[in-house]
Amino acid sequence: MDRPLSHAEHPISPTTTLAEAGAIWLARLETAGLDIIDDDLDPTEVAERDAERHHSRQTIKSYHTALTLFIRWVERSGRRLVQDLCLDDLLHYTRALRRRDYDLSLRRTAQSQIASTSGERLAARTIHSYTRPLLGFFTLLESCAAIPFRTETVRAELARALPRLPETVAPTPPDLRRLVNFYDRPPAEHDRTPRLRLIRLRNAALLHLLFSTGGRISEILSLNVGHVYRDRQVQSRVPVWGKGRRAGVLFVRRHAERSIDIYLRARESLVSSMPLFESYDRRTAGTRLSRSSGWRIVHDAAQAVAAQIELEGKYDEAALLRTASPHTFRHFVGFHLLNEGVELAEVSQILRHRSVEVTRNFYARYKDEQLQEVHDQYSSDPYEE
Repeated sequence: MDRPLSHAEHPISPTTTLAEAGAIWLARLETAGLDIIDDDLDPTEVAERDAERHHSRQTIKSYHTALTLFIRWVERSGRRLVQDLCLDDLLHYTRALRRRDYDLSLRRTAQSQIASTSGERLAARTIHSYTRPLLGFFTLLESCAAIPFRTETVRAELARALPRLPETVAPTPPDLRRLVNFYDRPPAEHDRTPRLRLIRLRNAALLHLLFSTGGRISEILSLNVGHVYRDRQVQSRVPVWGKGRRAGVLFVRRHAERSIDIYLRARESLVSSMPLFESYDRRTAGTRLSRSSGWRIVHDAAQAVAAQIELEGKYDEAALLRTASPHTFRHFVGFHLLNEGVELAEVSQILRHRSVEVTRNFYARYKDEQLQEVHDQYSSDPYEE
């Protein structure tokens, strides 16, 4: 008996409705990177499959929003089939977004749309996020011979129609050296039960690993015990898969190795497929720690350390520390390495950026002391021949 087609395998023809074609595209994004499609999975297996996907759930959610807005815009003119799409639709849609004469509210039906020219203009990045994913949708339609034009013809024109993006610069991070040790030596009453002690050791290991590697919180929380701990020893180089499923390596320094080792030895049983960082809340015990929980662990520690720093009269430093998040550790590693004289290309490799230019745009700002030293060393002297 033939296996029924999954939604992602459904064909697309010129007479397919835009809504159905969009659903097929999103289904293909959700299954990209998976060898076998199986919906009958337990929570642990679901988390492991999510780590294999080429696109995160947040990315797919943003693509769904972009597609919904565009299809609704097309349907306002009475066009509902794939064959109704025109070569210039993306360009006209982009210009409508820039003029802000298209109501973006997803809560209204297409029949109740009212053009709004008085609303605030959309940010450049918002317009990009609403339009660039649609190139992937058009590419799929082209591959199915469902549209009579080539997506590549639209791409160059779209680049000119989109607003210029502001230069992306990472915020200057606070000094995190006091923060990373926050969970190492807690008040005595904090470890009054084995569960609370395990939570504290997990939190310490998480902060040390963030500080050591500069890894993204999603990458670190996706690690299993077997990625980090082999032959009862914490590995100094840990494989990781970042944005777009690009393979990379996290470099674990000695302080992080010690913290992770203490944490793992405190766990009752270890299986290589278990999450490295588990939840110990009573409702979610045993599941992979969520990103919101990882953020809260960093946030709580940052607030406590900031309060201590304020007592020392360092108000500006405390204010900066109060904004710390897991991603702040990544910024700290990037700035610190560059200011210590590490080559830009090497920092780019450590942070696993897609190009050196990304690293340059984000982190190529140096301390005044370093710039003065370089200036004094290499500037010409009018009294030297």
